[in-house]
Amino acid sequence: MDLFGDGALAGPLLRALADYPEFRCAAWAATACAELGLSRAVPLILPLLTDREPLTRSTACEALGRFGDPAAVPALVDLLDDPAEHVRAGAAAALGAIGGAAARAALWRELTLLRHPRAGYLASAVGTFGPAVLEDLIALAADPSPDRRYWACRALGVTAEDRALPVLERLAATDLARAEFGGRVATAARHGLRAAHRIRARRSPPRAGAVGSEEGRAVPAKGSVSARPARDGEGRPPER
Repeated sequence: MDLFGDGALAGPLLRALADYPEFRCAAWAATACAELGLSRAVPLILPLLTDREPLTRSTACEALGRFGDPAAVPALVDLLDDPAEHVRAGAAAALGAIGGAAARAALWRELTLLRHPRAGYLASAVGTFGPAVLEDLIALAADPSPDRRYWACRALGVTAEDRALPVLERLAATDLARAEFGGRVATAARHGLRAAHRIRARRSPPRAGAVGSEEGRAVPAKGSVSARPARDGEGRPPER
């Protein structure tokens, strides 16, 4: 509301979406409708998911994720195999935001199939389901495939569940296998541990004067597995 004003803009924004594809401002109208919470826009945003421009598709994904309407799930699932990685990432994030059994099943299927080797966006989206995926992720972390173990570690970190921590600690210390793109499973496990500790710290702020705190932040002890620097294999050289 602060960015786009009040409900007086609803009519023009909805008309801009209805005039798609004649006028090429529909993606920005979708963002504005999401900001204003105009749920009437959802049916008008769905056609943008098949636009020829990747930016339009990804913008539509973001808007639909903000609406949280389960009616968008089937169309978003189709984009999990989009040629553009940022569109796939947007669809996965939107499915994670919408939630529900259908979204969870589609994301899990993609995480286990790994049609695209760099699947950090899938791991992040699956992890948002927390306890609902914990058992499956623990099992996936023991899969024979290093790629599946790698992304399972990343997703386990996002769950930030108690039972995820010892699994990540063990893999961080012992699993030196490499995924297809070169990243080590141990590196992913350390990344997952750091993510879990950050999330848990946000959920439960450290006590005043607690040992190992710094300006209100929880700080892992030096030498602990979660404190080691790690490279996750996404855009940076894999650990040697």
